[in-house]
Amino acid sequence: AKHQGSATEDILSNERYLDHSFTRPKVLILLPLASIAFRVIRRLIQLTPPNQKVNLEHMDRFSNEFGAGIVEEEEEKTSSLQKCNDSNSKSSKPSDFRALFDGNNNDHFMMGIKFTRKSIRLYSDFYSSDMIIASPLGLITKIGEAEDDKEKDVDYLSSIEILVIDHADVMAMQNWSHVKSVVEKMNQMPTKQHGTDVMRIKQWYLDGLSKYYRQTIVLGFYLTPDMNALFNHQCFNYQGKVKLDCEYKGVLHKILLQVRQIYERFDVESILVVDDARFKYFTDKVFPKIRDTVQGGIMIFMSSYLEFVRIRNFLKSQDASFCLLGEYTKQSDISRARIWFFEGKRKIMLYTERAHFYHRYKIRGVQNLIVYSTPERKEFYPEIVNMLEGSQNMTATVLFSKYDKLRLERIVGTGPAKRMVKSDRKVFTFS
Repeated sequence: AKHQGSATEDILSNERYLDHSFTRPKVLILLPLASIAFRVIRRLIQLTPPNQKVNLEHMDRFSNEFGAGIVEEEEEKTSSLQKCNDSNSKSSKPSDFRALFDGNNNDHFMMGIKFTRKSIRLYSDFYSSDMIIASPLGLITKIGEAEDDKEKDVDYLSSIEILVIDHADVMAMQNWSHVKSVVEKMNQMPTKQHGTDVMRIKQWYLDGLSKYYRQTIVLGFYLTPDMNALFNHQCFNYQGKVKLDCEYKGVLHKILLQVRQIYERFDVESILVVDDARFKYFTDKVFPKIRDTVQGGIMIFMSSYLEFVRIRNFLKSQDASFCLLGEYTKQSDISRARIWFFEGKRKIMLYTERAHFYHRYKIRGVQNLIVYSTPERKEFYPEIVNMLEGSQNMTATVLFSKYDKLRLERIVGTGPAKRMVKSDRKVFTFS
């Protein structure tokens, strides 16, 4: 009995026996679209050793819901090639648009994956899964349901040790606040026990330190202030962190027209008032010039919907002639607005980056371009400027501040952007 007692004490006190977490899921992969999840999950299956995937459960359901009913790899390649050829012949959309949106565009999904010795089970219960693959919207819906219904919970996020946020730039176009809310919910103390042997839980889980052991991987084509904020304030791994710093050459060479691009810098002391400073500069310096001109075809491009609403309300207060093309504009209204703008029945058009992201419209009738705020996605800038084809004055005015450096360097290049935000000059011209 004495020997058994000492053995029990040894088990309870020895850290090598503490091998459990609060819940089973250890990996969370956030993806923006079902088509991307389809490729990621198929690649995970391909990388799994053959003897560990003797049985693949629910592959037909997975193929139907995430892909296009494609199961065999050769069929997938053939279909993708045929789809690409069809798109090239029928669509005038850019190649990056087709690559992103030609598949399943569903942005509301969530799936658990369980690995056993000889099988991979898709659509497994979240609490018995090893990995969860979800969109931010799909997961934020589950979080909302748990907040409204006490019987539900999202405790399967409590023990995540690897978080992958892939295509973060696409999520930034969707709704980055969803990503932020999901990360905030991770690695918290669970509300229920979920059948876990409490005596075998690792001590750092019990001490509420699991977020310091989580590895977070954020992948995207570019950095945004929101991504930097997540990196600085929500990535806590005790081993440290690393960020890739890129040098950009810019995209001005992709502008096909001889357009005089005038970059005007407005000064601002704090990032907290940058939106107000931009608006004031527009209303005081830019709008008087377009208000007094008789020429129409003035497109005002902005990167955020909040800016769109603010300028819309301002133009209403000025009784200006304008039309709208935003991400929430009805299709019938969009068609009408494009016709009005082209025919000169409306002098000004407001156009948002998200509307361009989802539709990549080619607006006809643009005579004068005002970039109220530079786009996040660098490829959008030459596309927008090239809409000046047929314009008589070929002029684009771009507003920026020192807090737009991340966007600016992707457009004009890293070196010029540094000089533009620090120079004593406030006006810069490219042609």
